[in-house]
Amino acid sequence: MNQFIDKAKETMDEIFNLIESKYDNFEVDFEDENLRIDSVANNNVFIVSIHSPTSQIWLSSPISGAHHFKMSSSSPITWESTRDKEIKLLDLLISELEK
Repeated sequence: MNQFIDKAKETMDEIFNLIESKYDNFEVDFEDENLRIDSVANNNVFIVSIHSPTSQIWLSSPISGAHHFKMSSSSPITWESTRDKEIKLLDLLISELEK
């Protein structure tokens, strides 16, 4: 469980830093185990959450809806969708932020 929490928090930090450095049109806030990403241009809000009971990271997207991701690799850290192993958390999030 501790490895999950450590890797999930590392991923949240990575997402936070990516948005802060690359996306001027989004504001990001990390509180407790939730990352809130607000679009400055419209009312879109993405929520990325650490869900400890299932050892997953959950994404709530205004574009594609709800997604659950499990860690498929810890080096490098990779999170894959529980519904479709081809969907990776960072890839999906980046593609939706750039729409």
